[in-house]
Amino acid sequence: MRTSTKVIRLCAVVPAGLAGSFVAVIGLGFLPDAGLVIAFLGTLLFSLVLACGWLEAPATRVFGFARGSRPGERAVLAPTLALLEKIDLVPARVLVRLEDDERLPASPIGRGTVIVEPWLVQGLYERRLTHEDAATAIGHAVASQRVGPARFDLAARLWALPWTLVYVVVRQTARIFSWVPAAEFAWHLRVVVGVVVVFQGFQPGGDPALGVATGLLVAISYVAPAADRAWRAAVQRDADRIVAKRGLAGSLIQLAQWQHGSASLERVQRIRAAATEQKEKKVEVANRDEPGALVLAHPTALR
Repeated sequence: MRTSTKVIRLCAVVPAGLAGSFVAVIGLGFLPDAGLVIAFLGTLLFSLVLACGWLEAPATRVFGFARGSRPGERAVLAPTLALLEKIDLVPARVLVRLEDDERLPASPIGRGTVIVEPWLVQGLYERRLTHEDAATAIGHAVASQRVGPARFDLAARLWALPWTLVYVVVRQTARIFSWVPAAEFAWHLRVVVGVVVVFQGFQPGGDPALGVATGLLVAISYVAPAADRAWRAAVQRDADRIVAKRGLAGSLIQLAQWQHGSASLERVQRIRAAATEQKEKKVEVANRDEPGALVLAHPTALR
């Protein structure tokens, strides 16, 4: 499963990185050729630094829009982290996002950093959430990093940053003008615009390079998000098994139902199956280790 996860991840990262490089070249077009070469080499050098695991602390704060936890927040999270340490799912570093994000209570970034949402800490402080609930969210983020691959996460984010910014701006603009008739429909039909631009690029007086580049960007706008969703689904499936086998299946089911609502049925069944499998293994080990118990490795030996 780990190999297929890496392949899916490449299908999401490589197109986004290429698109980010193209957008960066367009944005930095005012620079001379030497300036573009220096910018490219600087980005390459910085990405290698991130890939080696250096400068992860400041990089995760920038890419994750996060900050370090304050003394009061660390005190609130201390019992949760102690529980995670017992089940071997404690993160190397915990940051707090600058603004609330309702999608996930905790998100992995980099090799060993987890970003928690301010509302998660506040919920713990006000006792609306239990430490087991928080441990489930943070532990799932850590398990996702271990399934990964997370080694080149920050480097991939660096190369894809220009494309990510363009994609977010376009999507947010489409949402702002969603009240306009057919605005959202036009975004979903961007493939038509791409085909038209490519066709015009090869007409007399057109620019084939610009047409092909625009067509590739439109294609990437479909391929990269689809591959990213497939990668996240694969990582989520494996991380669910890890967390469920560590004894947090109940809280994980609640988290899945909160995230997906009625669409969480299949995920909940997988979590329960993993928890049941772990319980059966524990019973089998307990029976095997029970004093005086007779374990027949080969039942046919008595014949």
